[in-house]
Amino acid sequence: MALVMGHGGGSDCLVASLVADWLRRLGVERVILGGVACQWWLPVGEQRTATHVTVGPDFYDPARLAPAKPLNEHSVIVYPDSEVDGRQPHEATAARHFGGEAFLISLRGGGTGVAQGLRAVAEHYGADLLISVDVGSDTLSTGKEVRPTQTSFADHLTLAGLLQQDCRTYFALAGYGVDAEMEIEELDHNLSLAIKAKALRGVIGPSHEALERVHDLHGEAHDPVGSLVIKAGRGDFGLHRTLKSNPFGEVAHIGPAAVPIWVFDPQAVADSVAEHAKPLAPTTSVGEAEETYRALGRIPETSLVRTVEFRR
Repeated sequence: MALVMGHGGGSDCLVASLVADWLRRLGVERVILGGVACQWWLPVGEQRTATHVTVGPDFYDPARLAPAKPLNEHSVIVYPDSEVDGRQPHEATAARHFGGEAFLISLRGGGTGVAQGLRAVAEHYGADLLISVDVGSDTLSTGKEVRPTQTSFADHLTLAGLLQQDCRTYFALAGYGVDAEMEIEELDHNLSLAIKAKALRGVIGPSHEALERVHDLHGEAHDPVGSLVIKAGRGDFGLHRTLKSNPFGEVAHIGPAAVPIWVFDPQAVADSVAEHAKPLAPTTSVGEAEETYRALGRIPETSLVRTVEFRR
């Protein structure tokens, strides 16, 4: 029995269904999808426009979702109709289309909380395999990049939790470079460090049918980065504009490396590239984790304003 989760919030859990599909094709009888409680929601009552955008994410408390089944302080099971303040996380969409339930891990308990939440989910389902799927590439950031990454704090918190699991655990990367958070030359360099450290365990080729299903799911629960994984899988290579946190957008370079899903040993990734995940492992609150990340010279995205109106 396997758990496959989105690594960094948003629609990562929907893209993770590509790995779940691959496991099912290999004969794994049951796969449960999940993710972390991180969304780029606007405050209740506000509408997204070209100039009114979210910058900082909401590490919301998944225990506020209803209906939901808490497993412990850091994890819940969610259902197709789970919502909070009239808003549904992408994991509810996953539950609606993949088996009627999904799991959510809170990031509010720091690296220790993520670890405890994941262990509770694994115990609940009797899982012996956990794969966490990041969309983009910022987990592979070192902090030495010319342009600081924008959303790596959540990714490194989740990676810190993966490092503390008892079951077989893998970190996977879908949509190489599509988040436009790192220059492709720096990303290639960091990938080379991971491969030289023998972190790479293989690659997965998503099926055409699974890609089209993820496309349909993004029509129901859109995400500007996750949707680029479909473009990559369809061979739509080149430069693409993605609208995330400003009205001008970011330029994502989609190349052949964005087609497969790269699979790594999480400990080797943390030892060779994502070293800033390791100091987050013992933290017990998001506040402590933020302080730790800042001390490493990083900018935790949770310390930014939630929304910006760019129009005067």
